[in-house]
Amino acid sequence: MTLTEKEWFIEAPWGRLCVVAWGNSINPPVLVCHGSWDSIASFRRLIKLLPQNFYYIGFELPGCGKSDAMPPGLMITVFDLVYSLQVVVKHFRWKEFAFMGHSLGSSLGLLYNMAYPKKITKMVLLDPVTLAFSVPPEEFPTWYKLFFSDFFKNYKRYSSLDEKPVYTKEVALNKLIERRGLDLDTAMAIIERSTEDLGDGYVRFSFDPRMKMVASPPIPDKVIKKMFTSVKTSILAIIAGSSKNQSLYSMTPYLFDENAFVHKNFKFRIVEGGHDVHAVNPDEVAPFVSQFLLYGVAGLEASSKL
Repeated sequence: MTLTEKEWFIEAPWGRLCVVAWGNSINPPVLVCHGSWDSIASFRRLIKLLPQNFYYIGFELPGCGKSDAMPPGLMITVFDLVYSLQVVVKHFRWKEFAFMGHSLGSSLGLLYNMAYPKKITKMVLLDPVTLAFSVPPEEFPTWYKLFFSDFFKNYKRYSSLDEKPVYTKEVALNKLIERRGLDLDTAMAIIERSTEDLGDGYVRFSFDPRMKMVASPPIPDKVIKKMFTSVKTSILAIIAGSSKNQSLYSMTPYLFDENAFVHKNFKFRIVEGGHDVHAVNPDEVAPFVSQFLLYGVAGLEASSKL
């Protein structure tokens, strides 16, 4: 039996967020968060393979998919986006919930978990390469230039849709498939949710340009490691083999050391595929996520001994 998909909008202080839900609302909730310049449509294939006794609530981050962008003018930081998770949680009046995030979504989930402790019961982090946002003091000038000086230097490009290139729908679709390796149906769904129709077969991507330059806090490595390894929430990290081979985790080696997490609440699994493995190869990801959602860390430990 296929999970029923429903879509609607909820109000945020700056506009509307688009929510997409799968399953029955009487079941335990799982909040699903995509990465930067993406759409919740990228989770469809994976969610079809997950246990049906959960209520999966996905939403599109501000300025992505069908969600309204945050007010124009200034840079967007991860702390701004963390509040968009709270908008969804408040809407549904959840006392607690499980969380699943990809890339930037993983970082937002971890920061939310620290800002609102004891709300998240379990966390699934899908290729969380964005956790490597540590900035040593000597690199602060580089960090500031990248996220702030360059933003204001190129202010018009980051603040106007008119600065974006125009493509035929076919070219836009092929660009998305080539860049991310998506199947045709997933790519079409993202295109339909994330482009503006200009007529005569032409489109341009409607993503908020600022979502490509979301500023992370300049925190030293040791502090970040302590922040994330000291939480008590159960965590499963799914690491894409390609990302590991490209050394994208060189600044977060503790994600490969389950003993680094002081409460013994962390497991990781390496799967074959690239950064979008949850969308491209969901069969590789679904068994681990399913075991974790159903049985937690103990379930993964038991399965690894079989």
